[in-house]
Amino acid sequence: MWFFRAVALGLDGTLSENDHLNEITLAAIKARREELGMILVTARTFEEMEAAFPGLWSEFDAVVTENGAVLNVGTEARPLASPVDPSVGRALADRGIPAKTGSVLLTLAREDAAAAADIIADLGLDCQLVHNRGVAMVLPAGVTKGTGLLAALNELGLSAHNAIAIGDAENDLALLQTAEIGVAVANAVPSLAAQADLRLESSDGAGVAELLTGQLIAGQQPWCPRRRSLQVGTFDDGQPVLVPGSQGSVLITGDSGTGRSYLAGLLAERWIDAGYAVLVLDPKGNHVGLARRPGVHLVDVEVQMPSPADLLRIARPGRASLVLDLSSLSEAGKSAYLLRMPAAIAAERTEHGIPHWTIFDEAHLIQQAEAAQSPLPGPSEPGTCIITSRPDMLTAAFQDAVDVTIVTPGPPLPAANAPVEVPSASISVGAQPPRPFIPATRASSHVRYQHKYTAPPLPFHQSFHFHEPERATAATLEEFRSHISHCGPDVLEYHLSRGDFSRWITGTLDEHGLGRRLAAIERDLSHHHAAELERARLRIIDAIDDRSPQH
Repeated sequence: MWFFRAVALGLDGTLSENDHLNEITLAAIKARREELGMILVTARTFEEMEAAFPGLWSEFDAVVTENGAVLNVGTEARPLASPVDPSVGRALADRGIPAKTGSVLLTLAREDAAAAADIIADLGLDCQLVHNRGVAMVLPAGVTKGTGLLAALNELGLSAHNAIAIGDAENDLALLQTAEIGVAVANAVPSLAAQADLRLESSDGAGVAELLTGQLIAGQQPWCPRRRSLQVGTFDDGQPVLVPGSQGSVLITGDSGTGRSYLAGLLAERWIDAGYAVLVLDPKGNHVGLARRPGVHLVDVEVQMPSPADLLRIARPGRASLVLDLSSLSEAGKSAYLLRMPAAIAAERTEHGIPHWTIFDEAHLIQQAEAAQSPLPGPSEPGTCIITSRPDMLTAAFQDAVDVTIVTPGPPLPAANAPVEVPSASISVGAQPPRPFIPATRASSHVRYQHKYTAPPLPFHQSFHFHEPERATAATLEEFRSHISHCGPDVLEYHLSRGDFSRWITGTLDEHGLGRRLAAIERDLSHHHAAELERARLRIIDAIDDRSPQH
């Protein structure tokens, strides 16, 4: 199981009980450290931790101390924030309130928290008070166990989406919310237990051992908490349509032209926006518009053709998302390249936990290759989204085990008040019967068959003829775009005022969605000209009315 690559543990009340560590728990940590990054996150200073648990830091790949304010990797300590202003400590001392000082934070008794809040307000400082059972801590604003966890994961080259966090107290809430799954031990305070994705049956270290040796981390029980589910549409009764944010498998199927790629791009957008690393294998150039979103890289094999392993390395810095445009290759070339991807993806996931999702568009192209034995990830493999018009070519085992099936039964329909075509669709989760729903409107452009109008060129009588002395023509959508970029303003205004662009796009290229968008631009220009003309009329009248009498 590749998904979980890191476990973050609290110390007091989570890993330990009354400064005592259970040997069974330590053994479980040692066993899992061979395959998982182990991170300790504590409110204690490093010196306090070392005094109570000598050498404990060596059992972890990273240790976050002072409630997220200091990162310790090996013997190196790195503050993650500036220290709390010393004036706070002096003001507390003046009131006779004892406080312990760390590299960054101040720690005091819970009953003194109100006085500390008054001092911070009186001094006008940007600090926060964080509670930890019977203790209160003064920290720089924004510093939490969650921010400390992110720093540790970044140091280890891992994503928070590949992490599980376990805690017990109020200050662990940010820790649990940051990780993909947040877990509370049985002895957790009620406020934390109420917010946790999972509550263990055992307390303290016994609970930690229960999780580390259980089915969830081992990958035998893939599970996505509801807070990680993402909305992709609505049912007729207004209820949201949800898909798993992680650890799920999705099949999108339907005839050509019914909106399969639209829905695949919609899911990709939702996963990308939620911070997951997505790899889109795009045989026909349908998803290049996703590259306009932050953190998404487009790799066009016509420009560069990296090996599958080199392709996946591009995503490592920052756990980026990738769109691989294979549309320039022959069908045989696409199949040959795609056949090499599953093994490379499996290796990358085992090492780095990404991509969180792999989208195989036109997946039947792989199945059609003569050398294909079992090219697609197995049905139990999380993070797999397969799009095909030929579900009959998929194994029965996959179709039976897939978590979510989306079917596009008919051609796309115009969306109300939106210049796009939204497909009709139905969704079934597990063994539930299919249920129709209205897909959400996509944020990025959906370009169906990106190279459809670039080769071969249209015949002369169907080409777009620009109104200029050179009589330039565009025989492809690519040529049309290029000439629009360089033609003079008089040529542009001439065609926009006549509605020529939308008429050619809709009538000749049969691109109704794009045609509606261009028609709206043409109308806007016409209305703007009419308004400017009336404004000029009024200015002339005003100038006449305001003229000085001539003597």
